[in-house]
Amino acid sequence: MRAWAQEHLDQEITSVEPVGGGLTDTISAVRFAEGDPVILRYVDIERWGEIGRRHVSCEALGTRLLTDSGLPAPRLLASDPVGDQAGGYANLTTWLPGEVRLDPLSFKAIDALARVAVVIHAVPVDPDHQPPAYEFWAPAELEVPTWTRRPELWQRAIDIFRAGPPATRAGLVHRDFHPGNILWQGDTITGVIDWAETSWGPADLDVAHSLTNFTMLADLERAAAFGRAYERHGGRLEDDLEAAQFWQISDILGFMPDPGPQLAALIYTRPELTVELVRRRLEQLLLLTLRRS
Repeated sequence: MRAWAQEHLDQEITSVEPVGGGLTDTISAVRFAEGDPVILRYVDIERWGEIGRRHVSCEALGTRLLTDSGLPAPRLLASDPVGDQAGGYANLTTWLPGEVRLDPLSFKAIDALARVAVVIHAVPVDPDHQPPAYEFWAPAELEVPTWTRRPELWQRAIDIFRAGPPATRAGLVHRDFHPGNILWQGDTITGVIDWAETSWGPADLDVAHSLTNFTMLADLERAAAFGRAYERHGGRLEDDLEAAQFWQISDILGFMPDPGPQLAALIYTRPELTVELVRRRLEQLLLLTLRRS
């Protein structure tokens, strides 16, 4: 891994330090005696198999597609999507300044985030370089969550999801677009990161995922503000109310069977985000979504 990285770099590596990030890979900062580091995504083949290969391949493609977008996205330096050179699936990308923010964003920051989403979704993609089709994140065996006091609400959502997706125009989507995959300096965006889920699908997927995250991390007001800002900046979403409802439900169900454990990493930075609070906020979003039909 280190030897492979060194082959693609002009400076001698002094250290490779894990920086965290992602569930299926190891992300490290490759450092030199001077200058900015570069970022190494390395995925163990035996442990993650096809999932890991897809993540590395999609990240490499996503960063290439964003080259002329004007967005502060990482630039690909080297890629081994087969794993026969690095010993595992691997990407080397440029480092970007800034920090991840998981606090409730200001409305200025929300507006900036929505503008970035619009740019991503407008990137032209040649048919020969089209990313893989999106995948749903809801569990294969969906059941009404045991923690809810509104089982009828969740059953209705499950029934709508099982009816299948509506026909919706598709394009480039980040697929894991939310504040936690953005680098910030104050309210200024300095990096759009983690392109491992780059997909071909409706823009509604990215917007719905952001709305769900804003709801759980902050409140419905900020979620609504993001949706309004996205359309104000020219973003195009599904016009049909039932179709729009489906995409939001699909994202909400992606946090089943319980959103609390999935956000466990926030305990250290946002101790007020209890499991009960996150569950209640997610259910509030579901209720609002179902009322719109």
